[in-house]
Amino acid sequence: MASVHYNEVIYWVKYYGDSGAPDKTGVQLFIDSETGEKIKALRAQLYAISKGQYDERSMDLQIGAKRRAKHGSYEEWAKLMLQWLATYKG
Repeated sequence: MASVHYNEVIYWVKYYGDSGAPDKTGVQLFIDSETGEKIKALRAQLYAISKGQYDERSMDLQIGAKRRAKHGSYEEWAKLMLQWLATYKG
């Protein structure tokens, strides 16, 4: 599959998901800090990833292979992120 640039996911990783805190905490901080527009964009990009619309090599470089290894795939990681977004968006 062609590489897709997931700018909001990369932004989330850089500013909320790379602190050493659990990703769940990063999601909560993102929702508390960012605009509705950014939250919608992140949700849309995570949805695409959850459907397998990504290049694994590119994701390993941009998101980090540790997330893929921890969750078994980027699809599973994205699904979990979407669940957390839904929980905190409430």
